[in-house]
Amino acid sequence: MLETACCNFISRKAGGFHPFGGLHSMRKYLKVFMVILLVFTFIGCDQATKSLAKHQLQYSASVNILGGFVRFQFAENHGYFLSIGSNLSEALRKLITILLTVAVLIGMGILLTSAKAIKIPALIAFSLFIAGSLGNLIDRILNQGRVVDFLILGTKTIHTGIINIADLLITASIVTLIILKYFYNHAD
Repeated sequence: MLETACCNFISRKAGGFHPFGGLHSMRKYLKVFMVILLVFTFIGCDQATKSLAKHQLQYSASVNILGGFVRFQFAENHGYFLSIGSNLSEALRKLITILLTVAVLIGMGILLTSAKAIKIPALIAFSLFIAGSLGNLIDRILNQGRVVDFLILGTKTIHTGIINIADLLITASIVTLIILKYFYNHAD
């Protein structure tokens, strides 16, 4: 019963988790169209929120909502997630960014186009990852190597670093794939 409820999201392959395949296959052109639609939608949301943050928060104090659980505060990040790599030279950061993004996009493209079938949650997860990667790459290209961050989630003692929608998309994709793997491994 749990298998029917949870594992319909992914297919079974000998040897472990495999988010592709199964009874509910999609034609390649439909898969590609769905990924492109999701990626452009998520990139649009990411870029719109970064633009809004830049115009509304750059020269103002932080804004707290939901009792301070959500805080909007403008920052420009020269590094990667949580400022990792911010001490590297600009040229090296650009090179790493371009190489990593291209490698990720090629890998995701190969996975998505070579699969005979893919479950919708896995397709969405991969689309989130691609959109998040491209969203931050676009920001670096348009913003002299910097990414606009503007969001802090949590309490005063436990909270995220300052992030953006692209970071949330990447995190959500990874969490979704972990959940799918968990349901697959625990369905028996």
